[in-house]
Amino acid sequence: MQAKRMPGWQKRGEGRASKRRRFFLATLLGIFTLLALTALTGGYWLMLSMPGSSFRGEPAPLGARGEALSERLHTHVRTLSGEIGERHYWRPEALEAAGDYIERAFLGAGHRPRRQAVPTGSRTFHNIEVVLPGGELADEVLVVGAHYDTTRGSPGADDNASGVAVLIELGNLLQDAGLDRSLHLVAFVNEEVPFFASKSMGSLQYARQAKAEERDIVGMISLEMLGYYTDAPGSQAYPFPLSHFYPDSGDFLAFVSNLASRSLLHRAIGAFRHHAEVPSEGLVAPPQFGDIRRSDHWAFWEAGYPAMMLTDTANFRNPYYHGPEDTHDRLDYPTLARLTESLAATLEALAMR
Repeated sequence: MQAKRMPGWQKRGEGRASKRRRFFLATLLGIFTLLALTALTGGYWLMLSMPGSSFRGEPAPLGARGEALSERLHTHVRTLSGEIGERHYWRPEALEAAGDYIERAFLGAGHRPRRQAVPTGSRTFHNIEVVLPGGELADEVLVVGAHYDTTRGSPGADDNASGVAVLIELGNLLQDAGLDRSLHLVAFVNEEVPFFASKSMGSLQYARQAKAEERDIVGMISLEMLGYYTDAPGSQAYPFPLSHFYPDSGDFLAFVSNLASRSLLHRAIGAFRHHAEVPSEGLVAPPQFGDIRRSDHWAFWEAGYPAMMLTDTANFRNPYYHGPEDTHDRLDYPTLARLTESLAATLEALAMR
């Protein structure tokens, strides 16, 4: 049977309808593409865009002052991880010895450390704090902290004798600084599992007490594993999908915060990059990135304070993380010294009006 021929007017009508459908689909696709690009651009701006530029190139020689600082940092890490060794609830004498060492180091720098008791099961350990009083804005407090306990089975050179060593030396470098805001340097106990997020976590007790006393903490910086650096290609890993945006060599210091602490992180990394001869990368992330919570800054988030972490990225770079080979001889003390000097200048900037 022969098919009927469609009238011309009907063909033209269906053609116009088809064009309208194609136009509508193209418009819809364009809108979705624009929304996706806007989301990606906004997400990049919110999470990854940082002020200043990361240092690149060869750093200047340390000089006599820097060499002396490097040696002091090495001494702190060697004493804590080598002579004292594992320091945790199951080795209470070692944990107490580490606290005593930190207290003596602060005393030696001319500070007056004070202890905050942290009940832990049948024992009591202590946070150790020194206060550098501020001037015109003394009621506004900047807290810098590092935990001094270790996980079981590890001497904890990078995790976290490196952070404690920097904390001690910040006390030396800033002893005579004239600050507007008060600066509190705190060595926290019981950061490691099983005490993380428990009432025996030293930083959580500190943050909760500060909140109860209505202290005006304008920012907290956690020093979490600061000593392991390598420029070997492929030495740096990331949680998905961050590897698409960051270097694949582990030669940088990472600045990490949640979205609510973005302003603090931007001020910190901007000031650091102004002074540092150490590469730096920053990340502001939502809570879905669980790895951003893995240190004492989390306790301050829980109390409603802005807080951030400085880190060499732990197990994403250091193959000896939480193991028996996390020893003092594996760390990069010249870089740690450069980092410490730059961080001291950063804190001075943050503590000024």
